[in-house]
Amino acid sequence: MRARANTLFTLGLAAGLAMLTLWLERAVNAPAGGRPDPSLHNPDFIVERFTATTLDKSGRPESRLIAKRMVHYPDDETTELEEPRLLQLPGAGPPLRITAERGTVTKDGEEVRLYGNVVVIREASGARAELRMETTYLQVFPKEELALTPESVVITEGRSRLAGVGMEYNNKTRQFTLKARVTGTLDRFGRG
Repeated sequence: MRARANTLFTLGLAAGLAMLTLWLERAVNAPAGGRPDPSLHNPDFIVERFTATTLDKSGRPESRLIAKRMVHYPDDETTELEEPRLLQLPGAGPPLRITAERGTVTKDGEEVRLYGNVVVIREASGARAELRMETTYLQVFPKEELALTPESVVITEGRSRLAGVGMEYNNKTRQFTLKARVTGTLDRFGRG
């Protein structure tokens, strides 16, 4: 698998999650009111069958976030998402889709955690096959531009496959690292 494909994949992942965090930060900040009781972890609002679309400067859809349910907790300013689905529509290049069973966004969007059957897909385009990353947990720090997991990760592109335990992607340095038990198969001759 080419290093460029890994870089583009992880760059798209980090950018998509950063956009998700920025949107959620703006969506969940409620007007200042009475201070919530810190001993209670009760939601202040719940949104069912939630869809949000962000547009670029020309009005073209840039990303879309869909969740079965969004719950905000004022005591710690966290937001929980049930079945989050993020679609990133870059101006150039194929769409990027991120899905999980659930997600959590911490106060001020400093950290995003995706849990359960986390799948990131960069659609096929031209001579490039679909790129797919699968894990059970993905943690993203948008301000630091870091995405990581201590869990097993499988990355496939066509018939090429890379697997390992523990992954870190630093968008600032554009370095992608698998930490342990790394195995892989490279298909140099086709998309297939």
